[in-house]
Amino acid sequence: MNEFFSIDLSRISLFTFLGLAIFGILIYLVLGFVKNYGLLFLVKSPVRRKRVSVLLPALSTVVWILFALYCFYTLILPFPFLGVVLAGVFVYLGRGYLINLIHGLFFRLKGDISIGQKIAMTHYTGVVFRLNTFDVEIQNEEGEIVQIPYGNMASKELVKKDFSADFSSFKFTLVVSQEITQSYLKKKILSQPWNSQVITPKITPIKEEKGKVTYSIIAYPIDEKFNYFVERDLRAVFDS
Repeated sequence: MNEFFSIDLSRISLFTFLGLAIFGILIYLVLGFVKNYGLLFLVKSPVRRKRVSVLLPALSTVVWILFALYCFYTLILPFPFLGVVLAGVFVYLGRGYLINLIHGLFFRLKGDISIGQKIAMTHYTGVVFRLNTFDVEIQNEEGEIVQIPYGNMASKELVKKDFSADFSSFKFTLVVSQEITQSYLKKKILSQPWNSQVITPKITPIKEEKGKVTYSIIAYPIDEKFNYFVERDLRAVFDS
């Protein structure tokens, strides 16, 4: 019990701070390498690479939290009692930030919302502009950027008005006769077994010449492995 209230400065030295600094720099370099280069080698699929890249900021936050806890534990070893007191004061004063941080990790790791997705809550409606560490920024219809703490979002009903961010998308172009309408193309895509029935494909004409129309098509397959099948079957309809 006496050891808990004692102060032993022999447990900490200049090398302790130097070691923590080197460890922190190493973590920073590793996270930067994974973000800029590692995903290209580790994740071959562009769709899965995009999903992982969305999770990287939240995973990086978890890594830095663990590093901060390790640093705190290392630095309070010489005086445990004072460390516990300081930890209590820190948690009490920063409880709002801690609540938002924890809720934010759950929101980002679960992928409940994505950038570009339209959402609505009790008092706010808009498009997700940025997912920060402590809050989410949405852009409302007036073009204003509204910051909403994650802690507030956890206690309110969240309505997703755009499901496209929840599905993997596949984009390709198709050249067809002018007689072929967009509604006919949508009907053919939705009739395929590998395309999602929840969200309607987006079809946009981009060029028209010599009786032909070039469409840009964004389909939403139920799995990325069916991307090729969607385009293949649609082209087969007009090639036959």
